[in-house]
Amino acid sequence: MAYSRYWIQDTNFRGCDYTYYEGEHVNLTELEEDHPDHGYLGRNSTPFYPECVFDVANVCHVTEKSGLHGIFRDHGFRGNDSFLWWSLSVTDEDIVNAENKFLTSQNFSWQNPNQKPFLKKFTTSPAFQSESRYGNFRFTFKLKELLKIYSKEYCERTAPILRVLDTKLYKQEILYSILVHPRYMTHYRKYPRLPIDDNSLCGYSQGSVSWRCQSPSNNYKYRLKVDDEEGEVSARPLRRTEYFVWDKVAVAFHMKRDWILPVGHAQLFDNLSVCKTASKNLLKEPKMSVHEAKKEVENLRKMYL
Repeated sequence: MAYSRYWIQDTNFRGCDYTYYEGEHVNLTELEEDHPDHGYLGRNSTPFYPECVFDVANVCHVTEKSGLHGIFRDHGFRGNDSFLWWSLSVTDEDIVNAENKFLTSQNFSWQNPNQKPFLKKFTTSPAFQSESRYGNFRFTFKLKELLKIYSKEYCERTAPILRVLDTKLYKQEILYSILVHPRYMTHYRKYPRLPIDDNSLCGYSQGSVSWRCQSPSNNYKYRLKVDDEEGEVSARPLRRTEYFVWDKVAVAFHMKRDWILPVGHAQLFDNLSVCKTASKNLLKEPKMSVHEAKKEVENLRKMYL
């Protein structure tokens, strides 16, 4: 089904305003064309940075104290408003691989053998940080593993379908959402299938999501420098920090009201880590320190193991 670029204005349950594009992943250039007055979309003033493709196998679900207890009480994960949400969890290895892919794609045959890492200096947006805006308790799984559980429980053991759900443009964030649903559900057919290559903004192949990141930082302190004489790519400091919109990817599993994505207590603990909450956050409960969060996890271990 072909989509025209049509958007609506809305507000999410946290009170954040956004622009919503249904059934498509809208790239940065198109968003700029649609919203020329958006304060953080002035790409012409953005420092030159490497446009990289990340192949990400892990996803994470971050929650607060009440959500943590609910997950252990239910032996798994429930949805919220028909969806169970996971974010891509980009590792240091994913960043190194994306950097190598970038150098290869640019055909830098003259590349200096002493080339130093540079991409880490650009990947500074919340999409790449260990801190979280949503809570202290992070569950990290292989997406392939979650798809297998979902298939067994709710897809009659057939492979679930992955589709392009939507694009949401917030004040300083672009969210690209991927939909996962059982094959027998027909009401999602209006959404395009997710590509199986890395030529689009998002794709999925062999257990990994490919993400063609368009803005890896929300506050640029460097610009990309290509030195033809030395055969080297580097990150050069800017005189001042420049602020810009940043993008991320989320995966939404369709969940009916009584559905639970089941995970045993031992596996939940194996995949659980404690993280610091970001100074700018979207918490609904009182903020906890890392020490308090670790103590909460230890108390849960005594209860369930």
